Amino acid sequence: MITNTIASLETADGSAVSETVVFENISEHGARFITRRRWPAGKRVVVSDVLVNFRAAAEVIYCAPLSPRRFAVGVKFD
Repeated sequence: MITNTIASLETADGSAVSETVVFENISEHGARFITRRRWPAGKRVVVSDVLVNFRAAAEVIYCAPLSPRRFAVGVKFD
């Protein structure tokens, strides 16, 4: 399990939406991130971290507000 690692979260459809996020936790099935943006449930995304050579397609399962500018995002890997 990786914790508190910085990664990139971007839309899978090729639009220019991307964000640097912090992993709260990650497993072989999915991950939880802290973000500055609301990501809609069902959105297809790509998660990557160049430091550990990791890139995976995923689906946003939930996005819960933590504060006005912070959200917890849960994704399920394909």
